[in-house]
Amino acid sequence: MAEQPLIIVGASARAAAFSALRAGLRPWCIDLFADADLRAVCPVTPIDLRSYPNGFAELMRKAPDGPWICTGGLENHPKLVERIAAERPLWGNRGEVLRAVRSPVRVMQALRAAGLACPESRLEPPEPASTKNWLEKPLAGAGGNGIRFYQPKSARGSRRTYYQEFVSGLSASAVYVGVANRATLLGVTQQLIGEPWLNAKPFHYCGSVGPLALSEGLRRGFERIGNALVREFGLCGLFGVDVVIRDDIPYPVEVNPRYTASMEVLEYATGNQVMEWHRRAFEESKDPFTFRAQQPCTVGKAIIFASRTFAFPPEGPWIDSEPCLDRQPAYADIPKAGTSIESDWPVLTMFAQGPTANGVLEQLQQRANEMTSFTFRAREAPRET
Repeated sequence: MAEQPLIIVGASARAAAFSALRAGLRPWCIDLFADADLRAVCPVTPIDLRSYPNGFAELMRKAPDGPWICTGGLENHPKLVERIAAERPLWGNRGEVLRAVRSPVRVMQALRAAGLACPESRLEPPEPASTKNWLEKPLAGAGGNGIRFYQPKSARGSRRTYYQEFVSGLSASAVYVGVANRATLLGVTQQLIGEPWLNAKPFHYCGSVGPLALSEGLRRGFERIGNALVREFGLCGLFGVDVVIRDDIPYPVEVNPRYTASMEVLEYATGNQVMEWHRRAFEESKDPFTFRAQQPCTVGKAIIFASRTFAFPPEGPWIDSEPCLDRQPAYADIPKAGTSIESDWPVLTMFAQGPTANGVLEQLQQRANEMTSFTFRAREAPRET
């Protein structure tokens, strides 16, 4: 039987494309980067930043027949998702679901109605007498962009922002698949947020390590969160929930109704194929979900950001890293030599594997140090005049 084509669109398609290949699908991608390792395994069309995201609709008309999925960023554009979904099958959540789960107030109300812990979210600035610490966050954010601590004198006060109670603890991300009004928890990873050794800005997502070992109580908490969201909003297929874990309780802070960056970490660590479960969610398969036994290892990924503008060098520690499907590579999302990398842009992704999370983090930090030395030696990219 011929492989099923799957069109993948979003800011970065590489991780989802490799997940699709592991599930026996044939990816065809559109993203902002069209990196070398993605080009090596499937067709990819770059979208110009000036055309993002509305330019996806026209580029999709050049794609082969088949279903499509969103990656990061497009959950904030439900009208565009609906427009494309009118022309080809969507393996994902429709516009009305995206609008609902991207409403922080509606999510808070649904979780609290289910008896679950959840930080307060509000559209109006907190009262001056509030004793809580608050974050000011964009309603249409992604990857932690635009988040900052709320300061009354510097609040944006825009319809495009909201305010969320700050909860201290371990940043984590849970991965689920929603099928038939029920959520199955696939795993949880620790999130790397705003790490200076990756040149990441505060609150910016810059990697994942996992899977986390969960106590029975914590696992039940995560399962209740997933089921409450699926029942209330009708989420279907793969989705993620960012949380803060404090005192063995998960506090949900954001719902990501699509393939997320941590999913490939769980795949490499466990041998499971998340895109196969996603496929069956939309093909209405009656087959039960089965899980492979977790391997005795931890996998981590880290995204290093540019501290200045430079041209990506032709040689470096990534040069011998080849695209792999059955195990994580040392490096991924590798730009073409000579590509101009702007300050604060992601440069590439590094992977590591080991028996413990601390050991994996040490490996990633070593690779980050190597990368920093290469990028600082690289020449500055020419600027257009």
